Amino acid sequence: MNWKSLFKPIKSMSPEEFKAFQTGHKSDEYVLLDVRQPHEYEKTHIPGSKLIPVKQLAERLDELKRDRPIIVYCAGGVRSKAATQFLTGQGFREVFNMTGGIRQWQGRPATGTELQGIELLNPQADFADGLALAYALEDGLQQFYFRLAEVVDNSDCKLLLTRLAGFEDKHKSWLAEEYRSIHKNDQAPPVDEGDGAVMEGGRSVSQFLARIRPEFIDLQEIFDMAMMFETQALDLYSRLSVKTEIPEVKDLFLRLVEEETTHLSYLEREYERMMVRA
Repeated sequence: MNWKSLFKPIKSMSPEEFKAFQTGHKSDEYVLLDVRQPHEYEKTHIPGSKLIPVKQLAERLDELKRDRPIIVYCAGGVRSKAATQFLTGQGFREVFNMTGGIRQWQGRPATGTELQGIELLNPQADFADGLALAYALEDGLQQFYFRLAEVVDNSDCKLLLTRLAGFEDKHKSWLAEEYRSIHKNDQAPPVDEGDGAVMEGGRSVSQFLARIRPEFIDLQEIFDMAMMFETQALDLYSRLSVKTEIPEVKDLFLRLVEEETTHLSYLEREYERMMVRA
């Protein structure tokens, strides 16, 4: 390490400034870098972030893009400050330390390892395969909402779950249209409607349903689950966009990242309308 770099002034960005930055940039226009340890990342991380522990930075510089802004965060800001100083000393021009780290970040976190769900897509998978995977994940979440609506007793909960299931039709519709245009027929992508169904974020529908006690479900828990699913989906699609080696597939998952971001914002507005102002 170049120790002189530790005394150079660095650029900083507060969590609030980062949120505004995110709003004005697509997810592939910058790098969000987590420099904590893998076990910290698995427990909670900002959706779409890339994990490189600070001690590994020197040997993994080639994984970072020099032509894009890099926003670095850790738990409280100490490690990310050191990483920002180091990267600045290595010639990266736009590097920002997120002050306060993830402790001060107010958004919804994702969970799981950096590789969780990645096995669902081969790096050489073509556009049709990417469409089929995305369609299956959207369909899986829709199945979850419908199946949960069947077993809850509260009428307001049933209505909200049915509405949430209906929202997935928008994504499924354009994914199916793209799929049909490739295959030149009227068939939608294949889905698993049994125990093998997987929903957004890469979670098993059946396994997640088995953990739920329908009699204790209320509107608060439904909103919490829905926003958690969208956050996990955003995180997975972001990581899949990095893994794929096919430009068309990368663009597909980047579009889905934007769609999930919009969907998450909608859910937050609905929560505000139904739960806070009610």
